[in-house]
Amino acid sequence: MLKWLVKELGSDCLTVPDSRGDTAVHLAAQHQSIESLEWIKRQIGTDCFRLKGDGDRTAFHIAAQKSDNSMLKWLVKELGSDCLTVPDSRGDTAVHLAAEHQSIESLEWIKRQIGTDCFRLKGDDDRTAFHFAAKKSDNSNLEWLVKELGSDCLTVPDSRGDTAVHLAAQWQPVDSLQFIFDQIGAEMLGLKNNEGKTPADYVESYCYFRDQSAKRAWISSTQRQLEASRPPAGSSAPTAASAGAAAPRPRPRARQSVQPPGPTPVGLPEKTRAKKQLDPSFTDWDFILQDDKKQLIGRGGFGKVYKALTDRNQTVAVKVLPLSGTGQSGKLQRAVEMEKRGVEILKRLSHPNILQFLKCEQKSDGLYIFTELVSGHSLFELMQRQKKPFKESGVRDFSRQICSGLNFLHCQPEGAILHRDIKSSNIMLTNEGVIKLIDFGLAKEIEKTCGLSTGFGPKGTMYFMAPELFDTKLKSLLYSAKTDVWAFGCTVYELTAMQPPDGDQPIENIGILRFRKQKMPRIADGFSAGLKDFYLRCVDYDPRKRADTAELLRHSFLSASS
Repeated sequence: MLKWLVKELGSDCLTVPDSRGDTAVHLAAQHQSIESLEWIKRQIGTDCFRLKGDGDRTAFHIAAQKSDNSMLKWLVKELGSDCLTVPDSRGDTAVHLAAEHQSIESLEWIKRQIGTDCFRLKGDDDRTAFHFAAKKSDNSNLEWLVKELGSDCLTVPDSRGDTAVHLAAQWQPVDSLQFIFDQIGAEMLGLKNNEGKTPADYVESYCYFRDQSAKRAWISSTQRQLEASRPPAGSSAPTAASAGAAAPRPRPRARQSVQPPGPTPVGLPEKTRAKKQLDPSFTDWDFILQDDKKQLIGRGGFGKVYKALTDRNQTVAVKVLPLSGTGQSGKLQRAVEMEKRGVEILKRLSHPNILQFLKCEQKSDGLYIFTELVSGHSLFELMQRQKKPFKESGVRDFSRQICSGLNFLHCQPEGAILHRDIKSSNIMLTNEGVIKLIDFGLAKEIEKTCGLSTGFGPKGTMYFMAPELFDTKLKSLLYSAKTDVWAFGCTVYELTAMQPPDGDQPIENIGILRFRKQKMPRIADGFSAGLKDFYLRCVDYDPRKRADTAELLRHSFLSASS
């Protein structure tokens, strides 16, 4: 019918909005198949799938509400993964909607496209994917998100003070309450929203929702067992329940022991009072556990990062790079040895803006790289949490420190050390306001050897790649200090716009744009001429004319007062 109407009236009718703003394109995404979208694409191209309809929702938002994710996958293939995080008028993205309406397989797929930080994005009423997953009729997505990002996300409040626990108590069956209790224990029963309501209150208030009588019974039983587990007043003897007779036993959270501030004890030797340096000579270590699992603190395109405790009683980060590559063990081992040499070089460096490397160990299942443990957030994560780019004063402060770290790397007496993966997600801001360059492109050779590489490293990195890296005449990528500078310039732009240059373009188009030397996007009005010039000096297409870090450190933008 739709094809017949277009044949009779022309393809323009596909984009005529109704009173709510929805077009035939939006409705086809909701009710028809991929074959229909393929046909629409042939008629009017792919830009129509970005059109905003009712509530500023695009075809991506509508596809994310379908239980089957095949249409969402098709749209991402056509238009790029950035569309997954485009907000509607309420702030909800396709990621939020998929967490409520689709399956674990869909969340796994989204993770492969854009990583796990997207599940922390705040939408309508400051709700994250955790809140949306808690409204799903079963708790499969909620369990998956907790496994990926940790149980602390269960207690993150939205603007009304509601947590995923409140919503699960309202919408999900009783086994979801038991799962949550296993993660965070009795804390779940005491959580209160802005109106002072607990999850138990939600069970009572929404008595017509599913499984409410079973949930009432579970809450009552759990509260009785918790009461029984408390020793009588004035008694320290444990009861039968506290010994584990019948009470549910939540897995304890990992806790850090923090010494409250206070005066230095009299007579304590100066050597003891001094800040201890990380000791790389440890010979034994263990993963720090959270909920009986290794405490995951980050992941990249290749490898995961965990907390570890050494036999020197110091906490460190350990990145685990899986080693596969069956049938090419010789090639793999050469790649591993190359990475080991890289770590040996990096561990000799000491600079306040560069992550401190400690050592690496090769085991049968992977290569383990140990570094200092940084407390803070990546610049990318901060922008996503704040839902806005940084002010110019922040961009200047961060740029000074990033440039200082890069200059130190590039000016080593034995030759320049390259980072190879500068972008906001690889730049940490510590709790004390210090920039740290992390996640050097160390694993690229192993990644390629194991057959896990996309050819250009993690998705998104291509937006930061210098034009000379797209030269098809070269057999391999020729990184240099100037390619680091280009990536730094793209990062400066990203800090002002929340996306890299041409970030609205599908990732597969970036190589073409750079090869054609298309003019780089300008930094938006509202920022100083000095900042705009600083950025342009970093993204000169000719690497010979592109600024080096020494010149950038002398630039007027960095010397200006904040």
